[in-house]
Amino acid sequence: MIAGDLLEVNVFDPDLYANGDPGQNGLPVELFVRLREGAPCVRLPCEIPGHEESAWVLSRYEDVSAMLREPDRFVSGSGVTMRATHTTVSEDGGKPAMITMDGQAHVRNRRLVNRGFTPPVVRSFEAHFRTIATDIVHRAVDLGTFDFVGEVASQFPLHAICDLLGVPDADRPALAQWTNTLTTPTDPEYAPTPAEFFNAMEHMWAYGLELADLRRRSPGTDVMSVIVAAADSDALSEDELMGFVFTLAAAGNETTRNSASHALLALLQRPEQLAWLRERVDRIPDSAIEELLRWSTPVIYIRRTAARDVEIAGQQIAAGEAIAGFVASANFDAGEFPNPLELDLARQPNRHLTFATGPHLCMGAHIARLELRILFEELLSRTKDIQLEGPIDYARDSYVRGVKRLGVRVS
Repeated sequence: MIAGDLLEVNVFDPDLYANGDPGQNGLPVELFVRLREGAPCVRLPCEIPGHEESAWVLSRYEDVSAMLREPDRFVSGSGVTMRATHTTVSEDGGKPAMITMDGQAHVRNRRLVNRGFTPPVVRSFEAHFRTIATDIVHRAVDLGTFDFVGEVASQFPLHAICDLLGVPDADRPALAQWTNTLTTPTDPEYAPTPAEFFNAMEHMWAYGLELADLRRRSPGTDVMSVIVAAADSDALSEDELMGFVFTLAAAGNETTRNSASHALLALLQRPEQLAWLRERVDRIPDSAIEELLRWSTPVIYIRRTAARDVEIAGQQIAAGEAIAGFVASANFDAGEFPNPLELDLARQPNRHLTFATGPHLCMGAHIARLELRILFEELLSRTKDIQLEGPIDYARDSYVRGVKRLGVRVS
């Protein structure tokens, strides 16, 4: 039996996350426990202007994981968020982002884009990423007291992803502003009006073509240069190039920024775990990176559409209905993670869903892991002590778990 009050819960309410308790990781953890135990699959409202009215909400790890691993039953083509306007090919002028493709279109697009993400290409950027991190951390530490988000967490992934894409330095401030608006459109600080959101979207799409043209004329070792060098059937269309830049710039910039910010707060709240990490700063263990990624969970949910009538946890879902798999709940499911609200940097195994799973597993996952490891190695090796200087400021959004400010004092 589903408790009546659970049927009225709006897990899509942006204020639920903007006003999250830092002591509870900023998430409504008790609500997620109640959903997993009493209503693991339930249709809930989404009362946000410009969003769909409701969706089936999945909260258990096993159900969210199954949804992500079964693209024949749960498709992406209608969008991966509850926002009514998606980056899909549609009447409102959307572009074909790979995350919203299904079937052979997705396979083809992923194969073509993969050429720019081969292990040799990524390895070639590792030393460069460390140089970027060293410079950014050094300048921040010299300040003594600073906003970790503004000085470090937002700067490092921005320059890393821009170097990876081949974005000129002069274009980076605009790109950062567009991605803030696009990924957090319900926060008035980033998107004061709906017009700001659509304006940022148009600019980002147009910039995809500008960047592609630049790298055709002046190729380098970056991912875009590799992609635009392809010809004939191996070439991305103009629309696909726009969707590719849109997705990579937004995802590569925002998710790493927020992961690093949530991770640092968690470490500062747990001195024993921070001390454990400092002892291993020469090469931070993979288990620590995976646990910080699980803990940070920068994407709250992932939307899919039922391709046909399905049954989940005893509930009948009709073809065409929206389903939201709450990664922020699944990553703290005690059925998969013993003591899930304990940050354990030695946790193994750790099959978190931060990068999703299945055919839409995040293509840049290994880059994000690399960035997070380098950033914390540089930060911890250049500081003796880090203290909080003021509260964390969460973004107002229910899709991206953003952090706007996190004041720290270092020595």
